Amino acid sequence: MMADPTEKLQMRLSESKFTFSRRMLTFFSTAEIYTVKQLTEIPLSKFTCFKGFKDKCMAELLAFIEFEQLRHYFRK
Repeated sequence: MMADPTEKLQMRLSESKFTFSRRMLTFFSTAEIYTVKQLTEIPLSKFTCFKGFKDKCMAELLAFIEFEQLRHYFRK
């Protein structure tokens, strides 16, 4: 049975089984991003505009997107 897409968007990042680094958790907190929906509202290309969001953070974000199968929710 396929999960409801809106349910996936409403998921809090803290509910994921993905293990985020301390740096990424701090980034989410500073940027006030708590849900998958909030995360998807930012185009992937814009994340590197945030102070401190470098290659390691992008690699971790992409790993999370793959882990949770969220690719189709993101714009480039």
